[in-house]
Amino acid sequence: MNKKLIKNLAIAAVEAGVHVKPGEEVFVLSSVYAIELTREVVKRAYEAGAKRVHVRYRDEELTKLDFEHQTEETLTNKPNFIYDERNYFADVNGCVINIICEDPNGLKNADAHKITVSRRADMKGLTPYYDKAMANKIKWTIIAYPHKDWAKLMFPDLSAKDAYKKLGKYIAKTTRVDNDDPVAAWERHASNLRRRCELLNAAKVKSFHYKNKLGTDVVVGMPENYVFAGGAEECNGELFNANMPTEEIFSAPDCNHVDGTIVSAMPLCYNGKIIDGIVLKLKDGVITDFDAKTNKDILKGIIETDEGSRRLGEIALVPYDSPISKLGTLFYETLFDENASCHFAIGRAYPTCVKGGDEMDGATLKKVGINESDVHVDFMVGTKDLEITATTADGKTIDIFKDGNFTKDFE
Repeated sequence: MNKKLIKNLAIAAVEAGVHVKPGEEVFVLSSVYAIELTREVVKRAYEAGAKRVHVRYRDEELTKLDFEHQTEETLTNKPNFIYDERNYFADVNGCVINIICEDPNGLKNADAHKITVSRRADMKGLTPYYDKAMANKIKWTIIAYPHKDWAKLMFPDLSAKDAYKKLGKYIAKTTRVDNDDPVAAWERHASNLRRRCELLNAAKVKSFHYKNKLGTDVVVGMPENYVFAGGAEECNGELFNANMPTEEIFSAPDCNHVDGTIVSAMPLCYNGKIIDGIVLKLKDGVITDFDAKTNKDILKGIIETDEGSRRLGEIALVPYDSPISKLGTLFYETLFDENASCHFAIGRAYPTCVKGGDEMDGATLKKVGINESDVHVDFMVGTKDLEITATTADGKTIDIFKDGNFTKDFE
């Protein structure tokens, strides 16, 4: 990416993403391959008035060595300081900026079981952070920067240089930073998504019925006081954009009332492993059977994490003709692919997806159908022929999606 795009991406992350205010502390999670963008983000955060900006770099080559040489014991019993940094920033209501820049196949040859148990341990160790992040009690955002191996996976017919350049252009386009005022562009986009949320919240949907030729045929019940959100979200009276890019509006299903079959429409890249051909069968909200064409053992590890990982925690609506989908490219990265397709998430729900949920304790959330788990894993189900109909609380049936897109009433 050229300097202007890097600058705009940093501005978007700091000003539209987490909306840094004077006196706030900022934690930047980044990759050793994204140093240019990281430095610009830090600079912009300080210019916005941050009193402290702390950076923690990832290096996937070191991660591979950890999985190769460490035992299951050392991967699951990590010292507290591993988690203390991020938990600290949650404790002081800081801002967290996560910069993704990895090879989707980076852990292709790593031990699947080690990845699973290590991930579970990390989720538990970071419970204070995730509790606040998922309840919108801190501001956080995720952005991306091009990686040469990621680019080559997406564009195998191009030279390494051209693939890298093209990925940079796609990131800039989808994050709305290829213009002179990315912050204003994000404000307009958030307003459009918010309007669609208001329409669905007013519809008082009791259940959604998904169906397509790929094999998805599922009825998804909704909590009585569900809330659809999307685009800018609110934290202590301030707006922030958690995902950059984003094209989704999302809510939480009633985790006890999901029945039918769900078939994934795109591969899922999870911790450096690509899971393709996911099929889930659910009854009374519980995943009773599952399959995958590749890396079924990784999918099994996700589903068997805990009681809540056998249920769904998110329902997200994305038109098939979204700007990311129109690029006609699989990104092999959930941050992008989930915004090209309707999707669900296995595991934890966002408490804010039910009225007053951010103030409810775990027992109350469970009672109203909001799922709790140590995992939250999105997988894509949207197709060109996807149809979604809704049954409302007063018994009416309304069309939400036709031919993969929102109907006119919800455009």
